[in-house]
Amino acid sequence: MYMQKNKTIEMTAFDNKKEMTFKSVTKVSDVTTENGTTTANVVAEGYDKNGKLISSTNIVYKCNGGVMMMDMNFNSPQQSSQQNTKMTFKVLNKSFMEYPNGMQVGDHLKDATSQIEMDMNNGMTGVTTTQITDRIVAGKENVTTTAGSWDCFKITYKTTSSTTFKGANADTINSAMSAMDKIRAKLGKFAPKMPSNTSESTVWYAPGFGMVKVQGKTFVMELTGLR
Repeated sequence: MYMQKNKTIEMTAFDNKKEMTFKSVTKVSDVTTENGTTTANVVAEGYDKNGKLISSTNIVYKCNGGVMMMDMNFNSPQQSSQQNTKMTFKVLNKSFMEYPNGMQVGDHLKDATSQIEMDMNNGMTGVTTTQITDRIVAGKENVTTTAGSWDCFKITYKTTSSTTFKGANADTINSAMSAMDKIRAKLGKFAPKMPSNTSESTVWYAPGFGMVKVQGKTFVMELTGLR
């Protein structure tokens, strides 16, 4: 489905109260094959709970030798549509999460890393690095959503992100962030509790199709429409 031209895939996110918070609509605009690699160019649009367009992203899916490669920058906006946010985004390091053909329960899948640069139009630029690690095929499950039912591999993984800044006032911000890291390391369990930059998630992946469901600590995002 993710590799078929003119197909549209809709995924909806819900919070722990089962209230809708976000919707992603991805449209496969073009599919080409060269030297054994099939590439799908996709436009992913993000909408808030009120149906307002808040982001638009160009992403790529690839398939080579039965290995499905999904762009890590899915849901990472290249341009914000929010009135109070004046930021532009540029992908510095495009990376893919690989889903090999013939995966088995217990397999450890490849890690992936991406970098996105954010120009805040205030003289400062931030670079966010995201690492996906510890990808383990934990089991097999049948997943049913409003869009249908699929036999899926259940894959757990960790996401770690960090941001550094450059430009006006960047040295002050970076120094403060570094100082806080040192304080937390020195104090150990007595350090003030801060939001973690590492999270654990689970994705349900259907071979030959793609991602059906993603779940984190505070949300679940699942396939809700196909056309």
